[in-house]
Amino acid sequence: MAKLCLLANAASTHTEKWAIALSERGWEIDILSFLPAEFPHVKVHVIPRLAGGKADAILRQAWVRKKIKEIRPDLIHAHYATSFGLLGALARRHPLVISAWGSDIFSFPRISFLHQSLLKWILGHADVLCSSSNIMAQEMHRYIGTEQAVEIIPFGVDMTRFSPSQGENGPGECAYPKSGGLEAPVVFGVAKGLHQVYGLDLLIKAFALVHDRFPQTLLRIAGDGPERNTLEDLSKKLCVNEYVEWLGRLPNTNVADFYRSVDVVVVPSREESFGVTAVEGSACARPVIASRVGGLTEVIVEGETGFLFPSENISELGKVMERLIENPTLRDTMGQRGRSHVLKHYDWQKNVTQMELVYERVLHSHN
Repeated sequence: MAKLCLLANAASTHTEKWAIALSERGWEIDILSFLPAEFPHVKVHVIPRLAGGKADAILRQAWVRKKIKEIRPDLIHAHYATSFGLLGALARRHPLVISAWGSDIFSFPRISFLHQSLLKWILGHADVLCSSSNIMAQEMHRYIGTEQAVEIIPFGVDMTRFSPSQGENGPGECAYPKSGGLEAPVVFGVAKGLHQVYGLDLLIKAFALVHDRFPQTLLRIAGDGPERNTLEDLSKKLCVNEYVEWLGRLPNTNVADFYRSVDVVVVPSREESFGVTAVEGSACARPVIASRVGGLTEVIVEGETGFLFPSENISELGKVMERLIENPTLRDTMGQRGRSHVLKHYDWQKNVTQMELVYERVLHSHN
């Protein structure tokens, strides 16, 4: 099998998932990363830091170019256009695949004309461009024109691991107690980094409104980040902190259990390039409520697998939360439809096959 060099953050779970999946299919994988990590059968080469931030992509280009020459890959795939994609462009090696991740396309070019020009330059050096959603691909076309194609390859889920419980008390019982008793008839939950962009403040405010009418509800939040103290203070101010469970960042092996522990997954993001949280929740047969932004509008079928609400609209979010509280049959129906939808469109193994086909095509065209 061919040798693949990933320019990516090795500490990211997304990178880990791609590297392991491709390695298991026989690809020889080397990763160049600014952060260390260890994966079975994958070599991680740590790029020495100098200034920190995106400046290192420029300052360490000679080191990266030399390392790539030593590795002699058949193909380079850079993940995140405005950092590792920049490194890939500066390396001047082909074929080069660049995958956009989100803020590199939606936020970076809006900082200034210079940032926009740099993004155009980076994308223009790729032999193939990839996006996890149609909406992000459309945004990419603003900077590359319509002639160059963008491959749509979702970041799907492992349908075996992300699945419903096998029974209320059977072997599929999850590590976190699910609702069902009188204390908490309905549990809402989200697994996200605690960053302002993900709108957890909106969820807490909506939950406070809902909890006032349905006092036996609970909210579970899995994740950590810079907004942790602010969000906890908000929940205290709204007098719901004792009904909010802060689980911190969960190991990847526990995330599916978390989704099985809740009745409804809520994704109130202000910006979202794809929506893997929503996909994971649906895979576990949970209805999903999400803001009508970015890739979330693609992964959720409105009224079928969940509900979409206008971003920042706390009142509307509260209304759909209450609707699912009052209708457990609807929750079950949406959850089952959601799993079927994910199985059809976001099965991880099928997504890996899609990526392999892109690799094989670009390798063939360069031979």
